[in-house]
Amino acid sequence: MKAVVWTGEQTFQLQDVPEPRPESGQVVVKVEAAAICGTDLHYADFQSTPPIIPGHEVAGIVVEKATDVNNFSIGDAVALDPVQRCGECYACASDFAHLCLNTRHLGSKCAPGGWAEYVAVDAANAYRIPEGVSFASAALAEPAAVCYQSFRRARLQAGQNVLIIGDGPFGLLHAAIARILGAKTIIVAGHYDERLARIVGHTRAISCNTHREDLGAVVAERTGGLGMDVAVDATGAGATPNIAISALRPRGTLVIFSYIWNPQPTDFPAVHLNELNLVGSCRSLGCFEPCLQWMAEDKLPAEDAVDLQIPLQHVNDAISELAQHKKDLFKAVLLPGRK
Repeated sequence: MKAVVWTGEQTFQLQDVPEPRPESGQVVVKVEAAAICGTDLHYADFQSTPPIIPGHEVAGIVVEKATDVNNFSIGDAVALDPVQRCGECYACASDFAHLCLNTRHLGSKCAPGGWAEYVAVDAANAYRIPEGVSFASAALAEPAAVCYQSFRRARLQAGQNVLIIGDGPFGLLHAAIARILGAKTIIVAGHYDERLARIVGHTRAISCNTHREDLGAVVAERTGGLGMDVAVDATGAGATPNIAISALRPRGTLVIFSYIWNPQPTDFPAVHLNELNLVGSCRSLGCFEPCLQWMAEDKLPAEDAVDLQIPLQHVNDAISELAQHKKDLFKAVLLPGRK
């Protein structure tokens, strides 16, 4: 079969590789859509060892299954959770199996990902796609699910105020889900007017371009000077956590959603004096099915975040487009079946 293979640095090549076969408890999925995530471009930064087939935002059709898989039929349309669990470690035995200590994550050395014509995955990690949801939308079930996880970690309540720092696709998905969950005031902060306008159009959020607006003033105006109930760091920039901390009310909650590449010293005096809650949010637990259902109900604008749908063999064109037109593009989806 054809698959995109990371071969080191920022090099991705289309290669012929063996087709996967299902091991016990697995299904093989014909990939219909696989999205590009920013983390797919950071293998070298994580000191990964090539070759690796990337791709963890995947949707497709079950074409083969192990003999012990009874909950799926050939032809079922599914979205995939990339975090395959061992079922035995401390995390799996507790209430947070998504943090499995022995995970086989799609798009890693031990689990080839979905930038390919076919991918094998544990059947427990496949979720049926509801009627009316496209494969391109369903491929975004994973990024939507991890955004929903942010608010579960924050224990967001209807009527609370939410700040989302980051105007990329995760900014859009966080804002949309905050709206679904009943947030009162949603502020999205970022640098690009074009992106902010799209997020506002889909979610009725309040935008703040921090290149020319004072985020603190916007927060004070919208909350009567109190501050936000929940703030989500969806940028990965080193300065963002402290910006978020300064925007929170006493006993507010900061969610560290993005991996922070160059962290700055945290303003722990503010955390102490205001009894703030700092929580991490990584991967998702029990979030796929609600997100897919919201897509089916047209509440979650997943497909509106997809700006490029490109054949698998043109993956480098998609990566280049995303880099060169950042202000105008959210997500690119690879289509292995398209020539």
